[in-house]
Amino acid sequence: MKKLTPLLGLTVITLAFPAYSTTMVGESVKHYEAVIESKEAAFEALKTQTAKISEILKKEGELEFTDMEAIHESTYTLESSINKIRAEKAAPTDKIDALEEANQALHHASENQKEAKTREWFAKLEPAVAEILSASINPAAQAEPAEEKGVYEIVIKDHKFSPEEIKVPAGKKIKLIVDNQDATPEEFESHDFNREKIIAGNTKATIFIGPLKPGKYHYFGEFNMDSANGYIIAE
Repeated sequence: MKKLTPLLGLTVITLAFPAYSTTMVGESVKHYEAVIESKEAAFEALKTQTAKISEILKKEGELEFTDMEAIHESTYTLESSINKIRAEKAAPTDKIDALEEANQALHHASENQKEAKTREWFAKLEPAVAEILSASINPAAQAEPAEEKGVYEIVIKDHKFSPEEIKVPAGKKIKLIVDNQDATPEEFESHDFNREKIIAGNTKATIFIGPLKPGKYHYFGEFNMDSANGYIIAE
């Protein structure tokens, strides 16, 4: 475990979890955790990590593996910052959702060395960060939006998903609330709609997908692939 220099209540901790490790291009990629201690630290982290990714993407020529891994690492800090902002209700829910959707897609694209998708999603993440930062200094902009639509819940229990199938409208963005009721963590993942997220035991996570074309899309729990499988059917 290595602690980096604290910044405004932000302590970045690099952790390697053997059970969580994945392999990309023959190399082991560590998972990172950023401990965000305040909403001020969260806003500062949004600025610094967005700037860091921006500088990487300004490089000429094709990005190297280490560049993509650095972007992937930053998405963990961004994720922790988003979680803190959401918990503190420090920005409008719709703006937090937009930022989290972009970060989840950026996380998946950078881990899988998809440079074009990484650039595409960062182009959406950057203005989403700007809107969050603007809302943070404008209390009037923090009013909650109207009741949400297109929200679906999946429960993880005994290393299985319930329900195993969810029908959603095609052509619409979907918000999944994944409730892990097991004591152990699970990694929600889908190659069909390019999302992954580690969900600690007895916690919930929000995952954004779509719009989806009509069809059947597989998702699974990477830590329990024999039992944790499900499908989203867009129609």
